[in-house]
Amino acid sequence: MNIFPLAIQVVNVLNFFITYADTFLSSPNSYDELFYEIIRMRLIFTNLNAMALRYSTSESYEYKEHALKLTNSLVNVRDIVNHFPPKIAAWLAKESLSTPTEQQILAIIIQNYDSLALKLQDNLDQYERYSEKPNHTAFFEEMVIINI
Repeated sequence: MNIFPLAIQVVNVLNFFITYADTFLSSPNSYDELFYEIIRMRLIFTNLNAMALRYSTSESYEYKEHALKLTNSLVNVRDIVNHFPPKIAAWLAKESLSTPTEQQILAIIIQNYDSLALKLQDNLDQYERYSEKPNHTAFFEEMVIINI
């Protein structure tokens, strides 16, 4: 079962928001909150990246190309997840705090945008047309059957 195309589509939506959201979101705070949520959910992205790396380096895996594409798609998310936590940890140590508030984290994010280097992803403006019966239906049906 190849879950990588679906994961790539999800990550591409995130990349679209990371790259262009400041031009269409209602306020700059929404962009800051996007980064906050990515950082807060970093374990999910770290595990997704680890899975993609594991399968992309496997010699005999049939979906190796899709896994490699997912690894490449995760580059900006990986950069965000690796960039901000050390800055947050340094700030917490400096302030002698153990549990920061959301506002404190958002302030750290805003202060450290300049030192974050993101990459422009190719083909974010291209998408598959909507289908009443998408390709992923069989995948989700199988997941439901397995879990029941």
